[in-house]
Amino acid sequence: MKLIPVLPAALWCVAAFAQTIPDTHEKLVPTLWVQVSVEWRALAVQAYRNARMSLDAALKDRKWTAALEQSGSYRKLPPAIILDIDETVLDNSAAQARQVLARSGFTVDGWNEWVREAAAAEIPGAADFCRYAAAKKVTVFYLSNREAGSEADTRRNLQRLGFPLAGGSDTVLLKGEQPDWQSEKSTRRKAVADRYRVLLLVGDDFGDFMPGVRTSVEKRREMSNANGERWGRQWIMLPNPGYGSWEAALLEPERPATPLEQLWKKESWLRTK
Repeated sequence: MKLIPVLPAALWCVAAFAQTIPDTHEKLVPTLWVQVSVEWRALAVQAYRNARMSLDAALKDRKWTAALEQSGSYRKLPPAIILDIDETVLDNSAAQARQVLARSGFTVDGWNEWVREAAAAEIPGAADFCRYAAAKKVTVFYLSNREAGSEADTRRNLQRLGFPLAGGSDTVLLKGEQPDWQSEKSTRRKAVADRYRVLLLVGDDFGDFMPGVRTSVEKRREMSNANGERWGRQWIMLPNPGYGSWEAALLEPERPATPLEQLWKKESWLRTK
């Protein structure tokens, strides 16, 4: 009599999963969307065209400020705009594509190697917009959570793509340049707001606009809704489906230990109705 092996239920589930899901990486679709879709390009161009119109309106309105950190008498301060770097002005999808093909996750060493290459492409419309602002004597600041030691490589990447970098002052403000300049960007926004009237904030992550965003999904929605009038006017958001503080919010408060456990936690947020 031929014996049929009996597998534990968990192994049967794994076998069934393997038969229905191809060998791929969870970042495959978002990476391809950024790299090949006209939809992503259209959204980026649309965002920067909107930013140009908002900039023109802000220059005419002395009461206009985009920074929650801005207070006091700011109306006579010189104008500035603040942009995030990664996935806002620089497209790092090639680095994420390497992770997809290698079936690997994000690593600090891999990221640092990518930054040293200074090979990131331009987000469509970003350089033209920044040059437009600079031509109107608006100082362009770039705030990023890249490490302070990467500033030379970051500047080299920005310069290669034609982004304006003001001479005589540091306009590339990276994490760790000052003791209180950590991943929370509010202190850096305030440093700019103390000297300039901040006309626009442009970014791809909620943390590019306000502090305290590393919280629950529900609280993030409340915070966004409370500032709803700013979106598309003082605050311009770029699409980034690949990563961000939104993804971390799905895993809180107890971050799962393994990549598979993290994937299961993300799946628990899916709606089927």
